[in-house]
Formats: sequence, C-alpha cells, structure tokens
Amino acid sequence: MIMKPETKKKELNVPANLFRGIEAVGGRMKITETEIVFHPHKINVNRNDLTLKMSDIKEVGKRNTLYIVPNGLRIVVISGEEYKFVVNNRNKLIKRISEQISK
Repeated sequence: MIMKPETKKKELNVPANLFRGIEAVGGRMKITETEIVFHPHKINVNRNDLTLKMSDIKEVGKRNTLYIVPNGLRIVVISGEEYKFVVNNRNKLIKRISEQISK
C-alpha cells in the first residue's frame, strides 16, 4: 500500500484593508504557517508590503470598524505595535492565526 505524504494546511489568501493612519489600504492578506503578509493594491498611496512573523504575534482578536461594524481584525505584536484590518470571515482568520501562534 502506498502512503501519500501528509499535506500542509493550505495558506489563506483573502481580500483585506489595513489601516495606516487615516488611510484604509486595500489589498490581500496571505496567512501561512509562519507569517502574515499584506500586499496592497497598486492604486493605493501607501504601497508597502507588511510582513508579520507568527512568532512575533502576541495577540489576535476582533474589533469593530467605526465602533459598530463587526468586520475588524486586530493584531498586536510583541513590540506593542497594533495592526487593524477589515476582513470578511474574521472568526476563521482569527482561528487560523491563533492556531499558528500557539505552536
């Protein structure tokens, strides 16, 4: 009997907005086993990628956009910096990130 190798969890690649000051930068968030990478769309003023290593993430949780819209994701890294995203299916993303940072 031939055994298939165990497959890694697929990475997630989802649309997201990252708040940088007052600008909500549109782009895509890629979540892998080791990092989160945000790639802005080319039409944004701020077009720098953001890479967060899972080992640097201290906390991940929910936040409300404009204090009432339940579509926000908050990531705090060990240095104390906080990153605020707008995403769909935030519970799924929080669960995936939480699983990775607990390893």
